[in-house]
Amino acid sequence: PQAWSSTYVRNCLAAGDVEAAAEALGRPYTVRGTVVEGEHRGRELGYPTANVPSSGRLALPADGVYAGWLRRLDRPGDPALPAAISVGTNPTFDGREHRVESYVLDRDDLELYGVDVEVRFVARLRGMERYDSVPALLEQMADDVVRCHSILGAPTPGPS
Repeated sequence: PQAWSSTYVRNCLAAGDVEAAAEALGRPYTVRGTVVEGEHRGRELGYPTANVPSSGRLALPADGVYAGWLRRLDRPGDPALPAAISVGTNPTFDGREHRVESYVLDRDDLELYGVDVEVRFVARLRGMERYDSVPALLEQMADDVVRCHSILGAPTPGPS
């Protein structure tokens, strides 16, 4: 096995290379925290997110969008849920607070406020971008969800 250091893992994360970090660690890189209420913007856009504040974290992946998994820590028997994960400040909405936001694919029925969760990073989709309009952002988010389904092997819902 390759020798690695914590500096190497931090450098991988700083570059957004969660796959190299996972290879070095022998497992996906994870972040744990308690879900807090956000601005409800994701819910209004049709993509409700579980928000975990990032302040005080030693290492986070570079700002961007990732495919990964969200697991409730209060229900150890429950399966991890496929998620699109955003790390950053929401530049389209002039966000200032840095956070980790996870949209559980195709679910809008989860109530996770106050719940301790684990977010597992699998692959980086893209860097953080600022969009000129909400429709442009929504188009990109829909594409991100399709890519997450593909990467995670999660079934894509059929027409409703």
